[in-house]
Amino acid sequence: MKTAAFATFGWLVFASALAAAAPRENLTVKLAPDSAAEHEIVAATVAAKPVAANIAATATVEPDANAVTIVATQIPARVVKLVVQPGQQVAAGQPLAILSSMEFGQAKAEYLKSRALADIANQNLKREEDLYARKIASLKDLLEARAAQATAAANYKTARENLRILVPGVEPEALNWSEKGGALSDFALVSPISGTLVKRNLTLGAMVDRNDEPLVVINLDRVWMTANVFEHDLARLHQGASATVEVDAYPKRTFAGSVTYISDEVDRANRTVQARIEVPNPGHLLKPGMFGHAEISAGGTSEGVVVPESAVFDLGGRKVVFIPEGGGVYRVRDVTLGAAGGGQVAILSGVSPGEQVVSHGGLALKTLFMRTAGE
Repeated sequence: MKTAAFATFGWLVFASALAAAAPRENLTVKLAPDSAAEHEIVAATVAAKPVAANIAATATVEPDANAVTIVATQIPARVVKLVVQPGQQVAAGQPLAILSSMEFGQAKAEYLKSRALADIANQNLKREEDLYARKIASLKDLLEARAAQATAAANYKTARENLRILVPGVEPEALNWSEKGGALSDFALVSPISGTLVKRNLTLGAMVDRNDEPLVVINLDRVWMTANVFEHDLARLHQGASATVEVDAYPKRTFAGSVTYISDEVDRANRTVQARIEVPNPGHLLKPGMFGHAEISAGGTSEGVVVPESAVFDLGGRKVVFIPEGGGVYRVRDVTLGAAGGGQVAILSGVSPGEQVVSHGGLALKTLFMRTAGE
């Protein structure tokens, strides 16, 4: 059945590749002359030159954790107005939605009342001090005015702090009894930062509780690229190193950044360490969740033979290249990799300058080899 499957693709396997006991350097694959894969294969000549000592890693765009805010209410409230649409840019202090709460209305009324009483107590104390200085009022009247003023001031401070706890961001000093026809119980959910409203889980008339997360604002002027660096590259990874990143959404564009954090823990499953790359994000092109690739500068250069990164394949943990030998035959050659950068990788052992390797179309050879060898 395997032979029939290979015939469908026009592929034949050289006999030596089927020998389980054959040395690795003798493993070859052969394509039929009329195979479509044979016409797509391109070879490149191995060259000797210096390669920037970069560290290659996969990476994912994450929001800057210091620029993410959840805008929520501390008290149960009903949604009465939606002010900002998802995706809209907002400024710090800008209202995002208007809510109504009986608890807030009562706290606001108590605050306004205590503020008025504190003003009256201050005026009365000033009057009693003036009368006492003119020997018209008694010391007893002055002391009573001072006590009343201290009590009123304490009640006012308590009501003001209670209001601030209930609705963070509210400015009590700006409140009054008649706010352009607005209800006493209405209050705004405001953004504490400038950014983009990325989530709005609110519906007009619905109730919102303190455990809900109705609004999320993110500032995307800078983002984090979380790179997964292999353990064997850790010795060359340094905080502050420059880096360039690419994402699949913009394959021909690079973004510059620098390493600001290196994790202290190695992932036991894939033997990688997470490194954080901070990247300026003009135009907010980079979106949280995007997948990409990072090249982190490790300093200096590595001298050696160089091949395109597209020429290297992983076969069960082995790094290999395919060497064309003519007549549709390609030898599987194990290689040891050095530094990578600029789409090229240094080869420490396995190939020599002047040899040729398959740089394009090698995936067909890998697929054929793995199916034949049963890997």
